[in-house]
Amino acid sequence: MPKSNSRAYRLTFVLIMFSAFAIAAPNSNCTAADQVDFDREVKPILDQYCVGCHTKDDPEGGYVMETYAELISGGNHGTAVTPGAVDSSRLLLMLQGKLQPTMPPEGETRPSETEIKVLVNWVDEGAVGPKGPPNARRNIKTPTIPRNSSIALPVTAIASTQDGRFRATARYGAIEITTATGESVSNIHDNLKKINSLRFNHDGTRLLVASGMSGAYGVASLYSVETGERLQEWVGHRDILYAAEFSPDESLIATAGYDREIILWDTKSGSPVRKMSGHNGAIFDLEFSSDGQILVSACADETVKIWNVETGRRLDTLSQPEAEVFAVTLTKDDRHIIAGGADNRIRIWELKSRDRESINPLLATRYVDDSAITHLETTHQNQSVAIITQTGNLKFLDTNQWTLYFTADPLNDTATAVLSEPNVDRLTVCLMNGEIVTVNVPKVTNRSANPANKANQVFLDLGELTIKTEEELPTVNISPNAEHLAPIQPRRAPRGAQIEGRIAESGESDLYQWTAKTGEQWAIDVDAAPNSLIDPIVTILDSDQRPVLRTRLQAVRESYFTFRGKDSNQVGDFRLFNWEEMRLNDYLFAAGEVTRLWLYPRGPDSGYNVYPNDGQRWTYFGTTHTTHALGEPAYVVRPLNDNEVPTANGLPTFDVYYENDDDPQRRAGKNSRLIFSTPKDGKYYAKITDTRGMGGDQFTYILRIRPSAPNFLPSIAKANGKIHRGTGREFTVRIDRIDEFDGEVTFEIPDLPSDFTSNLPLTIEKGQRFATGCLWLPSDATGWEGTVTPNVIATATVHGKRVERNLGSVGDLTLADPPSAIPTIHPIDREVAPNESWTLQVRRGETVSARVMIQRKDGFNNEVSFGKEDAGRNSTHGVYVDNIGLNGLLVRQSENIREFFLTADPIAKVGKRFFHLRAGTDGGVTSHPIIVEVLP
Repeated sequence: MPKSNSRAYRLTFVLIMFSAFAIAAPNSNCTAADQVDFDREVKPILDQYCVGCHTKDDPEGGYVMETYAELISGGNHGTAVTPGAVDSSRLLLMLQGKLQPTMPPEGETRPSETEIKVLVNWVDEGAVGPKGPPNARRNIKTPTIPRNSSIALPVTAIASTQDGRFRATARYGAIEITTATGESVSNIHDNLKKINSLRFNHDGTRLLVASGMSGAYGVASLYSVETGERLQEWVGHRDILYAAEFSPDESLIATAGYDREIILWDTKSGSPVRKMSGHNGAIFDLEFSSDGQILVSACADETVKIWNVETGRRLDTLSQPEAEVFAVTLTKDDRHIIAGGADNRIRIWELKSRDRESINPLLATRYVDDSAITHLETTHQNQSVAIITQTGNLKFLDTNQWTLYFTADPLNDTATAVLSEPNVDRLTVCLMNGEIVTVNVPKVTNRSANPANKANQVFLDLGELTIKTEEELPTVNISPNAEHLAPIQPRRAPRGAQIEGRIAESGESDLYQWTAKTGEQWAIDVDAAPNSLIDPIVTILDSDQRPVLRTRLQAVRESYFTFRGKDSNQVGDFRLFNWEEMRLNDYLFAAGEVTRLWLYPRGPDSGYNVYPNDGQRWTYFGTTHTTHALGEPAYVVRPLNDNEVPTANGLPTFDVYYENDDDPQRRAGKNSRLIFSTPKDGKYYAKITDTRGMGGDQFTYILRIRPSAPNFLPSIAKANGKIHRGTGREFTVRIDRIDEFDGEVTFEIPDLPSDFTSNLPLTIEKGQRFATGCLWLPSDATGWEGTVTPNVIATATVHGKRVERNLGSVGDLTLADPPSAIPTIHPIDREVAPNESWTLQVRRGETVSARVMIQRKDGFNNEVSFGKEDAGRNSTHGVYVDNIGLNGLLVRQSENIREFFLTADPIAKVGKRFFHLRAGTDGGVTSHPIIVEVLP
């Protein structure tokens, strides 16, 4: 319609043409130049007063006002803007208070009369939209707060080129690029607002910047390093960016920020390649793997996500964090993901997901500080990760053993950015007060998980022990430095002695002095004499009669007992708070006792099993078994090396002395057993008393101060019973470990009949107590007459010498016909012959599946159970049948097949081992053993 026509004529024309509508056209009195500009005049008003409650994420009344199209479309109550009809536009009526409810709501800042007049004129002129492409860099009106020019602005981001030639530092709205010597190269302003991330490209010619304006937009920009000229920009986020990263080949740029989305951009064309959605909070950090195949993201929704870059598919969500995740990084070899955030902990996962979904096992969790972790930075040589907390604490993580090994002096203020300087072990840290400081990266020292230095151990051969009574031993003078103790008259014992003594009075202690040299290994045994009432406890004292420190234990994770407590014997169902972040073989400290985690909880109604997962529980470092109450604190701990300084992680350190009440392996019941590794040449005391402080004529004991003699005592639970053709029978071998012997023990049956297939030779692994053997007969076995009783031989290497023990018979074995059900193990994708020892491979940290099949005897339709937490027999420690549920591994009535899953924990020993299943029918028949091979 010509602009020269009058408004009345135009309105009449419209009414004639569209009698059902009352839509007005632009005001004829306004030229194009005079019309209200949507981007420049209208949108800033709406952004300031309205958009905060009318966003796509959570629109009030279903009305989104972020774009012109959404503004015109209206919400749940219909259109809110009627072009050309001021009195029919709900938006204006609510702003003017003419229609309830008034907007903005009571208590919120309202637009001025001048601003409302702008909106009225805009609607009256026809509510004309933006001219050209929409302006993604929308501005929000905020009060201008004068800045004190004497106070330095914080450095919000920092970056360095790979060769160290150039450095870029960002403060609000400005970036300075300098040479390594501090000479200025270029300065960038360009209306950047808050700058959160800087990255140089590989050759150091371009700088990628992540910035934006909170609540308005996010923008990634690319600048020339030499000139500071903007070369390209990517605008597609609805809020500020926290991260912008080059892919390793620089073909892509990944951006993310407060609007919960990750966008991949084509670097050359500037076009978006794909969006990756799934986070439910602000995304604070991104990192590509070195091959560009994987992208990891850290988010306020308490997760880390792993994305496939080529497809945009989410491969895994790491949901173990308990608060916002602020920082994530990959080790330089791409093997591990490290993340930290507001729950004050770092977590380390092994990266398994590459081109498909996979379990990425959590390897370690470390409590770091009493404040949130804000920055992580992998250091130059990939041996450590720098961790910075919100309160300015700086700590270093050893990437070999995942332990905190050094705490630096606190920073002067909150850190805003951190940079690992190229080619040197030095960090540059930027602070909120505007300072930039450098910190040298401390060297990682080689450390063992066990502080005992076995290379310096000395084992003695002193012949027969000298037998004496307490009264027959000479007395020795009390050390002048032992005034801290009540007067006790020590007696001098020979090197290698058996002493009969008595605690004559309540509260009394006996002291026996002997001389020992550095590295000598001594065993101190204290037994109650026959018919004695004593419950002995032994403590080793130094020459000043002070307890000798055995080790220090650093708590690395805190927990407590849930559901119910534990008595001093139990090995099963240790239910612990935050158990998901504990790992097999972790040491668990509670009330002075140290035990060790052996098996994960196997379902929703179970807890950890602890060592040895058989009989009564073991303790470590000479500690004594203790009853634990519901809610009692517990800690995952690690032993510190000699002279190692505990990490200041906010958790306690426990000193463990050479002291024992009850035998750690309970072989001697309530009698005491202690292994003493002499720390230095000198005189030492064995202090004996009653643990209850009692005494009297019947409180007699026998003390042995003898050379330690590591050894083992084997035993067997026999395979007595009929051997059904087509199945097998189990037998279990065990060892008692004497004087802390921790080596492997192997079992063989030299005279086993040739008809048998077995899983021999059978090995009890290092530090374990038992293994399960299997003797299997094929269905067409010729067999034998009567009963056979093959003998079992156990062998081990002790101090470089082969030690052999004869256990006697494996059992009285007789032949029987096929049983009710014959179980066999098959690959998931094919069937194998009943007697085939095929190999099932599983990598550490991964899960594979197989099938158990049942051949039923006519008329037998019962369910067949293969156990619950003990399903899967004789696997390597750390390999277990997974996802068993409440009923365990079960083939239901009238069914013949069941898939099962086998998981290898990261601690599982690499190599091959026989594995079988035991059915709960016919007295426990077994499948033919297969080979499970654990791969790195």
